[in-house]
Amino acid sequence: SRELQEANEQLKQIDRVKDDFMSSVTHELRTPLASIRAFSEILYDDPKVELEKRHRFLGIVVNETKRLSRLVNQVLDLAKIESGHADWRSELVDVAELVNEATAATEQLFEERRARVVSEVPGHPCIVSVDRDRLMQVIVNLLSNAVKYAPQDAGVVRIQIVAGPGDGNGCVSDDAPGFASEDHAALLYEVCQGDQRKDTLGHAN
Repeated sequence: SRELQEANEQLKQIDRVKDDFMSSVTHELRTPLASIRAFSEILYDDPKVELEKRHRFLGIVVNETKRLSRLVNQVLDLAKIESGHADWRSELVDVAELVNEATAATEQLFEERRARVVSEVPGHPCIVSVDRDRLMQVIVNLLSNAVKYAPQDAGVVRIQIVAGPGDGNGCVSDDAPGFASEDHAALLYEVCQGDQRKDTLGHAN
């Protein structure tokens, strides 16, 4: 009976991991799809788009299509997720270049809200060893969330990368009003409800 109970708990844990993974990937798939659709519609609606801009838009579509393919491959590889051995593909990446790609991918979101993004990155390569797609998704998610709450028609989102000797720091900020200080305690309480959400306290704080 005890062994069956332990096996049942393990199966429940696997299901929770799978559900969390699918929820995360579903969210991540929406961003490249939105970029591909937005830039494709621009090219379709205006066949007279100047050649340089057309080339840039098509480059974004191609890059987002490749990233979408890699995300789909991750979804199809659930066996590794269930066993706890998901691949982490580290490679040398220029963060400044990645930031430029992320701002290009979210360009249409800023245009729709008539907001602007200010990118402050080093003028020289800032090389780090990371999983390129995962870091790209983090940057895209931060920019997408920031512009979503930026003031309509006048919002400014700033992304900064400061490179030091052997390390670096990144920051995404916006000029949205945020939460009132008297609401912080209630917000943290809501974030921490439920066993699966307790670990987000440090992030929310």
